[in-house]
Amino acid sequence: MAFRARVEMLREALGRVLPIVPSRSLYPITQNILLYQSGDVLEMRATDLEISIRTVVNVVPQEGEAVRLVLSPRPLTDLLKGFGEDEVIEVAQSDSILRLSSPYGSYEFGGLPAEEFPAFPKLENLGGVSFPVELLGEVVSQTAFAASKDDARLALTGIYFDFQETHTSFVATDAHTLVRLKREDIRLSNAPKLLLPVRALLSLQQALRGFPSGDTLILYPAEGQALFHHPLLDMVCRLIDARYPDYESVIPPQPPYVARISTEAFKRALRRLMVLSDKTSHLIRLVFQDSTLLLSTEDPTQNRSGRETLPCEYQGPEFRISFRGSVIGGVIDHITAPEFILRMEAPGRAVVIEPDPQNPPSEALFLAMPLIM
Repeated sequence: MAFRARVEMLREALGRVLPIVPSRSLYPITQNILLYQSGDVLEMRATDLEISIRTVVNVVPQEGEAVRLVLSPRPLTDLLKGFGEDEVIEVAQSDSILRLSSPYGSYEFGGLPAEEFPAFPKLENLGGVSFPVELLGEVVSQTAFAASKDDARLALTGIYFDFQETHTSFVATDAHTLVRLKREDIRLSNAPKLLLPVRALLSLQQALRGFPSGDTLILYPAEGQALFHHPLLDMVCRLIDARYPDYESVIPPQPPYVARISTEAFKRALRRLMVLSDKTSHLIRLVFQDSTLLLSTEDPTQNRSGRETLPCEYQGPEFRISFRGSVIGGVIDHITAPEFILRMEAPGRAVVIEPDPQNPPSEALFLAMPLIM
């Protein structure tokens, strides 16, 4: 049977699956999407064989053969952009041809049989954990920036889901920066640890854009893959097949030097000083003494330098430490609390950075490696 549908609904559904469609592939079929109609429900599906996603949209059935076809999504997407959101089109199939009809005319797309498209992965006998859609956004925005982009360090290119009896930790690191987001309201006993590709989580976050933030998303973990389920969307992705480092072992237990600093004041000072820093090292020096933080930088090759002084809460002897501006700045840019706490052990050891106050039931911790000068 053919169907009628609002253009806006079709465009939204296409937008959810398009990020998964590869622009190049050894398997040309994956550069297409599957349209599969069952009565008043149209399923759209895409895969790159590592990530598979499907979404559904309600349609109004019409007389004729059910639409079940594989086709290139780009021309269809571009055509739909030419219609108003509230306009209605009719979609029908004849053999391997998809026909769209509108008040303005008719349009045809050649396709392939639905049977040629890869089957959607199946996960059975699963126990899952549910959480609101907005939590996924928090996890991705707080952790993805710290994951490595170097494919040679495969284990560091993902976000690690560490399920515990009392909480779940979401971790990412590139060996220069580490972030651990702990959620005490997310717990799943006896679940496998998951190392998920950043690309899969970013694609899922994009697919869920526009969904109510309180909608429930369910994660079903399994060996080798994970399934995210929403009534309108499913995504299955393969896990990264690599052992994640023991991140807990690199977090200093009780660094003796502690400072509390205004987040916004530090961001602004760092932004100004980065303009004057050496373009190779981006070195920023921090000196703590008598409730004062002195920040400085220089670029001898260009005869440029800068110094700023910020008030801070600090008790103890003078402490000096240096950072690559992009490293410390990348962490502070992801802190939304009005202040942050810097816990320091030695000039060459990892520094613990924590928002102040924390936002229960979420607890964030960042590590930043200093530069040794």
